[in-house]
Amino acid sequence: MEKLIFHLHDTVGNNTRMAPSAYYMEADYIPVNVRIYAEGAPSRDAKIDIFDDGTSIFENRASTSVNKSTGVVTVQATATEAILMAGETEADLAGNLNTDITIKEGSWVYCNLVDSGGGKNFMVQLELERLEAEEESL
Repeated sequence: MEKLIFHLHDTVGNNTRMAPSAYYMEADYIPVNVRIYAEGAPSRDAKIDIFDDGTSIFENRASTSVNKSTGVVTVQATATEAILMAGETEADLAGNLNTDITIKEGSWVYCNLVDSGGGKNFMVQLELERLEAEEESL
């Protein structure tokens, strides 16, 4: 199991890129788990997103609602973030990983703190399983 670790000490604003700014992937990997830690617990849900060449590694959780009086269906904005719940300082299995994704060799992987929720000093750990290259047969 390999790990990528992202960190952001001072949380100023939203949609902030966490350090390091990106990891270059030297092999193919499958994302296995995401853990989020915060020294100061957020007062509302904190949200992070991890990207592989600009595409989130989390499943899209678009939600819909129906107005009972008019019957109008409204699709809420899509969300691909992992969550650290309000009042918590750590979360294992923090997001619904997209099970169809393989992070390819040559990709750049980075992490954004979408909303700090008022928390501070965040660390995000992405656990990866390395895919072994298939041997060519003679």
